[in-house]
Amino acid sequence: MQLRRAQLRAVATVFLRRRPWVVAPALLVQSALLASSDVPRGQVAAVLGGFTLVLTFFGWEAWRGRSALVSERGFLASLLATLAGISMGALGTGGVTSPMLPVLFAPTVVGFAAFGRGAAGRALLAALVAVLAGLWLVPSGVPFPPLAAPTARAMSLVAALTALALLWVGVSSLSDAYAHAGDALAGAGEELLAAAEARHAAMESMGAQVAHEIKNPLTAIKGLSDLLAEQAERPADRQKLAVMSGEVARIEGILRDYLSFSRPLGALAREAVDVGETLRSFGDLLGHRAARAGVNLELAGDALVAEVDPRRMKEAVLNLVLNALEASPRGASVRVSWASEAGSVVVTVDDTGAGMSEAVAARAGEAFFTTRSGGTGLGVRLARRVAAEHGGSLVFESAPGRGTRARLSLGTGPERPS
Repeated sequence: MQLRRAQLRAVATVFLRRRPWVVAPALLVQSALLASSDVPRGQVAAVLGGFTLVLTFFGWEAWRGRSALVSERGFLASLLATLAGISMGALGTGGVTSPMLPVLFAPTVVGFAAFGRGAAGRALLAALVAVLAGLWLVPSGVPFPPLAAPTARAMSLVAALTALALLWVGVSSLSDAYAHAGDALAGAGEELLAAAEARHAAMESMGAQVAHEIKNPLTAIKGLSDLLAEQAERPADRQKLAVMSGEVARIEGILRDYLSFSRPLGALAREAVDVGETLRSFGDLLGHRAARAGVNLELAGDALVAEVDPRRMKEAVLNLVLNALEASPRGASVRVSWASEAGSVVVTVDDTGAGMSEAVAARAGEAFFTTRSGGTGLGVRLARRVAAEHGGSLVFESAPGRGTRARLSLGTGPERPS
């Protein structure tokens, strides 16, 4: 809003400074047309006197604009004064049939372009309607008779050209100013985005370094707490030390997730990978954990060889399977399957847990957004990043009470082994 006001003040000042150079030649031509016609001398004197006052006012505004920008209120006042001056000129040259009427629309249209539908624009519209109504109500021949047809036609042409010139100066200047303002905002936005990205990268790097430094002391603390728990004689002491060891393990898990997420991925190391063999290793890796949680872990899929980064694929799928196990109650099942679909490897992780609402599913993968106690949301975020690096995607299909399906697509151009 402040930028728009500054632009409006600058453009309005330029318009007021240029206006006398447009109006002065037009008024000289109009004066010459009146003086050379058979219009009564008193009418000529009155109209020329009005022209002189208007041109003097415009000149004073132009001079003032060289040292200070006009305010929005000052610009509105100038346009209203211009309307009043033109209406007096129209009244002196035939009223509602005056050849000066086209010029009435120049200040109002410029005002509409400057102020839009705001209060100032509405004030200009009301003023124009009032002027036209007043000229229509003035009886014909008051205070002067209408101009003769040849003079009226010539003055109408000059008035129309003058209005066109004023509109071009005012509206085109406003249009250019707003275009420049848009370019300036776009440039500023790009600079802010670049600065924010640089700051984000620096903070992410620092966070990763801090997390890495914390891991070693935590490992030592957990080891000592486990040792003390083994040597403790009282059950209450062993229970307290077990709680401490569990909390340290939880912090270690958070740090591991953060380090996995913040570690630069670098270039993909694609190689021909037996997807089934790689993913079936989860049976050995997570089978005991699933059995302890009372969850049935099933792995099934076709024989499939694909060009992927095996370490990243395994890390992404591991995070999805761990989340599925955490979300599954005792007696539930988690199924991991894989297949080739349209030149991509699609790994699907299905669970029969509590499921997610549409709003929660939409935020899945947002850093530090999680519905699981002690979770970080970074595992899903990492999986999304791995999918994007492979030119694929990660999509969740879920509903409360119906479990969740995670579809990890990795663009690879897989081939089945012969």
